[in-house]
Amino acid sequence: MSDKPMNKSRRDAVKLVLGGLATVPLMNLVGMAAAQAEELPHVDPATDPTAQALKYSEDATQADRAGAARPGKAPEEQFCSNCQFVLADSGAWRPCSLFPGKAVSENGWCASWTLKAG
Repeated sequence: MSDKPMNKSRRDAVKLVLGGLATVPLMNLVGMAAAQAEELPHVDPATDPTAQALKYSEDATQADRAGAARPGKAPEEQFCSNCQFVLADSGAWRPCSLFPGKAVSENGWCASWTLKAG
């Protein structure tokens, strides 16, 4: 019996396993982007220590955006909806990479605001 079919079969199995392992992180990214922000708990600026440290406000007009002087847009145009850390393109409440497992208001703002690329 020849080793050739066995080697081909072994190579195919290794390729299949490696391909499967490579898709796991991609599936996690797709799943996280597709998560419904409306179902996530909202960031509470009064009790969340990260929100307090980043001076997060659900209403950007109430935040000291001018005092933070973040480059990219005029302070009055800085909102979570145009920040690079927000993980969704639409919705009143959106997941944010700075607050894992929580949603921020599209009209919110924090001291880490950074203009979304593109």
